[in-house]
Amino acid sequence: MKANQNIRQEDWELLAKELFDEPTSQDSQVPVDESEQRQLRQLTKKINLHYRLKKYDPAGAFSQVKSRIRGEEPKAISRSMVMRALKIAAAVILALIIGSAAYYVGQRQLGSTHMAGVTVDDAGLSQIELSDGTLVTLNRDTKINYPDQFANDIREVSIEGEAFFEVTPNPNKPFIIRAGEATVKVLGTSFSVNAYPENDRVEVIVASGKVEISKLANLHKITLDPGDKGTFINSSKQLTKSLNDDPNFLAWKTRTFVFNETALADVIKQLNKVYRVQISLPDHQLDELLLNAHFEKETLDFILEVISNTHGLKVEKRGGHYLLSKKDA
Repeated sequence: MKANQNIRQEDWELLAKELFDEPTSQDSQVPVDESEQRQLRQLTKKINLHYRLKKYDPAGAFSQVKSRIRGEEPKAISRSMVMRALKIAAAVILALIIGSAAYYVGQRQLGSTHMAGVTVDDAGLSQIELSDGTLVTLNRDTKINYPDQFANDIREVSIEGEAFFEVTPNPNKPFIIRAGEATVKVLGTSFSVNAYPENDRVEVIVASGKVEISKLANLHKITLDPGDKGTFINSSKQLTKSLNDDPNFLAWKTRTFVFNETALADVIKQLNKVYRVQISLPDHQLDELLLNAHFEKETLDFILEVISNTHGLKVEKRGGHYLLSKKDA
């Protein structure tokens, strides 16, 4: 750029103050052409940049960096450092394994602690619906434990007493019943389980579908079809399969009785079980009397009246005790 010869000394000082904030010899301001000011600013920046570059030595700087890098030799890794690193890694892995196992066990325990329990006393029957839609009818003096929500891979409950299950089908999520030392496994079916501890046995009778029964900690198992009965004897650990010959195995639930040439002693046994009363036949000659009858949701008094009229017996009621005997001649 060609410098302007008409700029006075005073103008240079004023521009210097503006560009470099340097003091001028005069306080007065002299007007300068705006285009000349712009040209001087650009020239001044170029000059300033030139001197800054001259002060910086790129080659020297690069040499210094190289010498610094070369001067810092890598430290040798000792065997003790490697072993220490391996020990730390092993400790971390072990901690992860223990933590994962603890979490799994904790989740299992958490699931087992969130258990609901229902106990039916002698007041009557009770029906509950589980979280999967399975219906369970409980007989008197029966206790069932079940989770609020079943796990992802299994449905499991435990029972003491007698219950009828109508299990919602789910082939990917078997239904497991723990009854003492017996295990009942189903996918979707209806069946009854009789597991009163005082009876020393667990009986399973299938109404529909298939049921598998196995002994605890034993590979032996049996499969039951509709009409089959599986029996597990607690004392002998014996597991057997037979045909169900009791048409009244669900009478406790349905209050329906079918007696076909049934001995009176067996009739009384069924009535005592279902109605939870004590009916006695003092004269054992009456035990072999036969009864043909079909009762559906009838009262106990009505059934006893039919029996007494059929065989010419009299019924005496003493509190909760019933006594059947021959009528006086």
